Amino acid sequence: MKLNFEPAPHYRSPQSTTSIMKDLTLCLCAVTVYAVIYYAQVYGASYAVRVIEMMVAAVLAACCTEAVYFRLRRQDIKTGIATSYPWVTAMILVLISSIDNSVYAIIASTVIAIVFGKLVFGGFGQNIFNPAAFGEAILMNSFASAKSADFATGATPTTAIKSYGWLLTNEEWPDFIEQYGGLGKMFLGQYPSTIGSTCALLILLCGIFLIIRKDIDWQAPVFYIGTIFVLSLIIGAMHGAGAWYAVYQVLAGGVVFGGIFMLTDPVTSPVTIPGRVVFGIGAACFTLIFRLRSNMADGVLYSILLMNMLTPAIDMMMDGNQIKNAKKISRNVTVWSVCFIIIALLIGGFAQEEQPDTSSDSSSSGSAAALALSDDYSDYEAACEAVGDSTYSCTAKGFGLITGMEGDYKKNRVTITVADGAVESITLDNFGDTEGIGDQAVTDENLANYVGLTLDDSVDAVSGATYTSKSITAMVQAALEAAAQ
Repeated sequence: MKLNFEPAPHYRSPQSTTSIMKDLTLCLCAVTVYAVIYYAQVYGASYAVRVIEMMVAAVLAACCTEAVYFRLRRQDIKTGIATSYPWVTAMILVLISSIDNSVYAIIASTVIAIVFGKLVFGGFGQNIFNPAAFGEAILMNSFASAKSADFATGATPTTAIKSYGWLLTNEEWPDFIEQYGGLGKMFLGQYPSTIGSTCALLILLCGIFLIIRKDIDWQAPVFYIGTIFVLSLIIGAMHGAGAWYAVYQVLAGGVVFGGIFMLTDPVTSPVTIPGRVVFGIGAACFTLIFRLRSNMADGVLYSILLMNMLTPAIDMMMDGNQIKNAKKISRNVTVWSVCFIIIALLIGGFAQEEQPDTSSDSSSSGSAAALALSDDYSDYEAACEAVGDSTYSCTAKGFGLITGMEGDYKKNRVTITVADGAVESITLDNFGDTEGIGDQAVTDENLANYVGLTLDDSVDAVSGATYTSKSITAMVQAALEAAAQ
């Protein structure tokens, strides 16, 4: 009898990397299709086409970059691309990007993600950072000015609540959430945000599918999302907020998408189950810290990158026989997790509510600046009609009409009284701009800034509502010129 001996391990899995990537690609395609449908219904066909353009451009850029890499290494290009799966990185990068990014910026950040986030480490399976997260970080920091006003959307939930310091009271909550149609619509993804992070229901279904197929482990996403919910519940209670605050923290931004599609990357996450638990809890705590105390609107992206750096240390702490060293490993999990949680609670507990600041809203054409009444505002097509003695009814285009956004946008209209070449009074008759953004520029307090101004004066634009501020300034200019004639 002949005996055959083979080295361990002897456990074989019917799965392969290719089958896992096929399932992941299928889920990413489903999220992309939802994004195309959403933008087509809410913003128009041009926005849906834009999503497709960005996705195709990123995938082609990723595949071409790796094709050049394999060519230089004299390897078979077709086999190399088929076993390196560059399109997965490209698809995730697009889905965590905003639709107003230029196609050029998407292509450039994709190439950088593939080259410096993946290939320089040796290619697929050897990178230390999640390539898509690495590429998005480059996109956010190096291509922040490469935005297209033709594809602007309303304020996202993260930028909106960031203006309040990520903290709201029960009294402020109803008016705030009304702009997004409630938590139910947020759960279904009916709100503006990054392209693929909105529909929590679809993403969770994809996560369940991937877990059932054993493509990903459940520990990292469950502990990540669960920790954010529990800690947000505690922090919210410390500042007079109800359970809705914890739900909002989970639904807003990239928490669900990041938990399902990015934290579960087997290459950049710990190899042991206890390590994945710590990985998820640590990422959750860093996400809350970034949201509550940094200048970033979200925090998911950088929390993942930071935990990627800590992955070798986590693996080292959880190293050893998982059965024989169970007590030691459990103790390490507890110590690491408690440290992360205490830090997050301390920072969250001392966080202070802030007054709303719309500086990151999408109607802004830049930071707040002085608007001279002698400047050229012809694009706003301001026109005034005399309705009384030195009183004029004026109209002008706002952000929605200037940028050609689809929707029920109308001209802004104000009534202005002029006396001795200066504005005596100004009142708003109709606001036709973007709700929740441009209306910051037409409050009684901001309109009062125009009283007493002449054609030789300037006025400060409202940060985050520059287009609307220019619309009002154009009408004031037109009224002063009409009075002078």
